[in-house]
Amino acid sequence: MTAQAAPQPLRCLVISDGRRGIENQALGLAESLALLRPLTLRTHHINHAKPLTALPPKAQLRLASFDLPACDIAIGCGRQAIAALMHLKRKRPDVFTAYVQDPRVAVDNFDLVIAPEHDGVQGANVISMIGSPNRVTDNKIIGETLNFAEGLSTLPMPRAALLIGGASKTHILDQDSHVSHLSAAETLRAAGQSLLITTSRRTPDFAALAWKQFASDHPNVWLHTGEGPNPYFAFLGGADLILVTEDSTNMLTEACATGKPVSRLPMASKLKDGSHGKFQTLYDALKTRCGVVTYAGQSNGSDYEPLNETARVAGLFWERYGARS
Repeated sequence: MTAQAAPQPLRCLVISDGRRGIENQALGLAESLALLRPLTLRTHHINHAKPLTALPPKAQLRLASFDLPACDIAIGCGRQAIAALMHLKRKRPDVFTAYVQDPRVAVDNFDLVIAPEHDGVQGANVISMIGSPNRVTDNKIIGETLNFAEGLSTLPMPRAALLIGGASKTHILDQDSHVSHLSAAETLRAAGQSLLITTSRRTPDFAALAWKQFASDHPNVWLHTGEGPNPYFAFLGGADLILVTEDSTNMLTEACATGKPVSRLPMASKLKDGSHGKFQTLYDALKTRCGVVTYAGQSNGSDYEPLNETARVAGLFWERYGARS
């Protein structure tokens, strides 16, 4: 009796414009899928000229050229991935296409849409989740914490991580918000916490400069501003408490994936009524599920099961894929 050859892994193509926060959502989902079933992963960046990037997806579909590698599954995230997925579906109907986020086009352009609950996307082929997919796993946290163990060892425990974002479609990091963030850092520092601080590409220059000054003025502060190896996952692993600016769905859900106490750092709203709009739905869900509240000097929080929406969605993804096949 001859042994049957093992089935070849499915080929998964992750499509984005290359921005880390966008790509990581699709890549995090793909990596979680690969934990459940053999899968080879390949990333592809859409690099249209600026005039094309400004066009709506259907216009891009008509005018742009797409040179996409062969695949069985394609997962896209971000506006520039929409036309690419639609192109794939037209040229290769057998490819299973999935879009992460609210596509703002008809959901039946894709086999599957994975959207945040707070976006309110509806459809038979829609899976809703708290926040967004991410790459946070126990193995990644442990591995990266070990990789940066030398730096972390110089910072006495307890430690607090501050994850600082910046301007988004709904929030702005203005002077008042920044002052409140600095005040939170000073409160924690004065209480004996070592600080692990990271800023992002969206952090305004005035705030980034102020954080550099803060780090140079005080011991037991590790500031990462984007230069050199990124200790982001090590900060999540090395911290006892995590504070996150409330503009970032990604960072909030990544922080909650650790199971550690998480608090929101307030930001100014761009909305006319000064509210958080649909983000309030996210904040309410994270408060109920993970105890996340606005930071007001607290240095601990109640225990909760780590938020692992990415793994839950990956299981549902394979169910949908199997049903479609």
